[in-house]
Amino acid sequence: MILITALALIAMLSEFWPKFIKIWDSLPGRAMILLFYAFVANYALVQSSGQVNDITGVSADYLPYTHNFAVLLSIPVWFFITSLVVLLIIQFTIPLYLFVLLLLRPFGLHALWHPPGYRFPFMTGLVRFGAGLYLLAQLALLATYTGALNGVSTTAANIINGLESDLIVNVAANPQEKITSAMKNDPELARSMAELDKATEQFSQQSSAYEHKVKRILANFIFDNEADSKSRCEHTTGSRVIELNDYEILEVSKQGSAEDFYYTYQVKPCISAAIGHQFKSNTTP
Repeated sequence: MILITALALIAMLSEFWPKFIKIWDSLPGRAMILLFYAFVANYALVQSSGQVNDITGVSADYLPYTHNFAVLLSIPVWFFITSLVVLLIIQFTIPLYLFVLLLLRPFGLHALWHPPGYRFPFMTGLVRFGAGLYLLAQLALLATYTGALNGVSTTAANIINGLESDLIVNVAANPQEKITSAMKNDPELARSMAELDKATEQFSQQSSAYEHKVKRILANFIFDNEADSKSRCEHTTGSRVIELNDYEILEVSKQGSAEDFYYTYQVKPCISAAIGHQFKSNTTP
């Protein structure tokens, strides 16, 4: 399957690349391409900001280096997947093209929009459309398995839940009272329900796998690089500090063993030589 996917993708890219270069050479085409990738980059920027906020509980504005690092981790994934999605969407315009080609055949036009080397444009179009569907399915499976596109996984899980709900409603007019008896009377239904439950559980487990990995990398980066081990503000021994402003700090502490550890984040008042002593009785140094 990997070989077939690679061959289909290489074939589509090799055929689409000259057209992409032609679009890029025109001013409207270049503006359209830059606008599209600017939208993707802006989405990656917002998503990265949310990831940093989920980890620390404070705005990503206070951790600019971690925010930039999160953007660098996120942009390549989004650029690759969105570019592939656009390439596949273009393939799905082929049915309309084939229909127009059939209408024009009585007028002697057999290879519209095709190079002279295409001897069988209609069959070639069908193969391209089938390859596009195949690659789209592979892309959806990849996004679901890695969790790179959490929305794809969530949508798939919702579809499964919807199918399961429809199945229950069709079997019993009152699912709350009759579903148990219906499953006992129909072993095939019980097996289908079990498979749907298992698939839903797998989707829910895998949908956030990629995001969790990225958050783990960012948490390590915050503690090892962004946070300061020494500060003018008092903080717990062994912890690290990010100064939010003149009066507040974000204290990052590493908890657990060397093999299984996690980080805690707490906003504390800055108690320094000049300020913050009124909070000292409420703060454990």
